[in-house]
Amino acid sequence: MLFAGRLAEAGGAERLLLEEAVYFKKSGLDVSVLTFKLNEQVLFNNTYPAIIEQVGRTTARTTLHKCIQFFSNVISLRAKIRIIDPDVILATSAIDCATLYLATLLSTKRWATHIHGTKFWFASDLTKFALIHKKVFNTIRDSVIGHKEFIPAEPPQLNPIKRVLIEIFALIEYFGVRKSTVIFVLSNQMKWEVRQLYKKDAIVLKGAYPNKLLNYKPKIDIKKQLHIDGRMILNVNRLDLRKRVDVLIRSFESIYDKHDDVTLVIGGTGPDAERLHSLAAELDIQARVKFVGFIEEAHLWDWLASCDVFVHPNWAEFAIAALEPLALQKKVVWSTEMEMDDILSKNPHIFIANPTVDGFASAIELALDSDVRETYDMSAYTWEVYCEKIKHYLGLSS
Repeated sequence: MLFAGRLAEAGGAERLLLEEAVYFKKSGLDVSVLTFKLNEQVLFNNTYPAIIEQVGRTTARTTLHKCIQFFSNVISLRAKIRIIDPDVILATSAIDCATLYLATLLSTKRWATHIHGTKFWFASDLTKFALIHKKVFNTIRDSVIGHKEFIPAEPPQLNPIKRVLIEIFALIEYFGVRKSTVIFVLSNQMKWEVRQLYKKDAIVLKGAYPNKLLNYKPKIDIKKQLHIDGRMILNVNRLDLRKRVDVLIRSFESIYDKHDDVTLVIGGTGPDAERLHSLAAELDIQARVKFVGFIEEAHLWDWLASCDVFVHPNWAEFAIAALEPLALQKKVVWSTEMEMDDILSKNPHIFIANPTVDGFASAIELALDSDVRETYDMSAYTWEVYCEKIKHYLGLSS
């Protein structure tokens, strides 16, 4: 059984859960996917079959109603677990562990969990400021540039009731993660953070794309479609402040006159879109900055295959979006925050930049001027390899 409390948007964690579900089913296992909130876009334009069952809801607005709804959902999940009686439960986050901890009280059910991303990345997760994490808060915050850039050192002002609820939930989450039989993370940074926060070791496993991407042949000429005669820099992101697309635009402005054959293409939608459009106009570079909006899942690989350089300025230590173009043998610029493991450290297609305007400008220029023709093996990061390792650690391998 796979459990994710919220499947509200089409992101990396959601994709990984669906890839696991599909792979486990193909392996002959009975698979159930349960959630409290389901948005149809999570199926990535129907790329995945509708194999998810919603067993709760998350529509409450006030703190009191959210508490009532949370415990109602816990009861519904507990009942569903009794019916399914799964041999293995796999959660997708620390928050899910808190839910499972309550839903399985006085039972022998245990679970494994993913903890994909840092608690510090989610601004709405105020448990990072809880007393149980006070001793390690500054240590973790100081360990990553993005943590310090986007997360304040002091907690926001909260009313006493909300503060108490956060402290209680942080404790439940702590014991929920501690009860996990196995914790899977995507980087050594996250392994270290899990150890700091929950005093428990995690296993680092990485997966980013299906095996078929390695030999993908593009079906659409995106440059021709966009009327681009020269070279193309591509960024595909949710347009969110934490993605640092503004840093990319300012970096492009600093090399704009020196590389008049280059166009910057930005794909995606999000709350930062209007500001980014205005920034390109303010810098007077809009003639060679194209905002193309939402890119359909079915055509994403064609966009990646058409670019000369893919740029990923995000605050992240691991990202599917940055590894997919590497699988297509594209040059990729990313932040020093991204983890360079033994395989990636030898990849000549990677250009590392400090997460600043000057840092990215220099790395983009270097990537544009570099003639990298070597084919580099990226098969270690396929979903097939990843899911088989998950099966092994869960004791499901035949």
